[in-house]
Parts: sequence; structure tokens; C-alpha cells
Amino acid sequence: MADEKHVSLYIAASLDGYIADELGSVAWLEAFEREDDAGYAAFLENVDTVVMGRTTYQQIFSLTDTFPYSKKNVYVFSRKKAQTADEYADFVSGNIRKWLDEIESTNIWLVGGAELVKEFLKEKAIDKFVITIAPVILGGGIPLFESDSRHLLELEEVAQYGQFAQLTYKNLEE
Repeated sequence: MADEKHVSLYIAASLDGYIADELGSVAWLEAFEREDDAGYAAFLENVDTVVMGRTTYQQIFSLTDTFPYSKKNVYVFSRKKAQTADEYADFVSGNIRKWLDEIESTNIWLVGGAELVKEFLKEKAIDKFVITIAPVILGGGIPLFESDSRHLLELEEVAQYGQFAQLTYKNLEE
């Protein structure tokens, strides 16, 4: 990956580390009244590329009527090579490191899901982790991290947004 590229994982998780419930839904996040956006708008403004897995991409359309990333370069990683693009995104597959080397983006947001996060972790391709902890224990579901290896991080910031705690870490391994 070129030095000027930065990949950030910016994601919400339950206190017990799940990003979706047992049915794969993130609708549980809608239960919380929010007075602010937890820094989301400022983060998104600095992103030029959004990358996610196919399931995450499909779920966006069940949560909103308008595609929220239409002004960004959007890539969807998929094991199915049925399509190469639609009106919102380019569909890609294969090696993450190779993909990162080929794109011309500088600030990349890894939206999710868990499988794609695991693949980026394997490649040591995440520079920053911004994890917003929701005040709920789901007791099961899709865990944020399914990695089978350690990753050394350094805490950069802790912020509180209402009942949410946002932890920002820098990856010390490259």
C-alpha cells in the first residue's frame, strides 16, 4: 500500500463486541435517541473512498431510501463475480493488498462487515480503528473481530457522545 493511503475502520459495536444481531441486522442501533452524529459527518467529509462487503452494501438499502455515499468512490468486495458495477458501486474481489495498490484513493473508509474486516486485518491494512460502543449487550450475533492473530494498537482518543463511547486507535503494525 502506498504511504499516502490511509484505511480507517469506523464502525459501531455493542458493548459485548457485536456489529449485528444474530439475524445479521443492525436495526438495534435505531433504538437509541441521538442528539449528535458522534463525529460521523466530519469523518465522512475526509473520506474519498468507501469499501464494504456485499451483505453490508445490501443492508444499506433496507435502512434508508437514498444511497448515503453517492459522492464517494464506492467498492463492494464480493466472492460472487456476477456483476462488476451498478449505479452506486464497483464490485471487486480478490486480494485486498493488490486492490489497495491499484486504486487512486487516499482516505479509505472500511465500513464492514466482519468478513471484510478480517481480510483487511490479515493484510495489516487498517491504519486507524474508530469504534463507537453502543450501550447495549446483544448476547450474540456477528462479532466485530474474528481475527486469529494479534494486532498491537495505540489509543489515540476517547470521546463520549451521549451514552456512546468512541475509541480511536492507531495500528502500530504495518
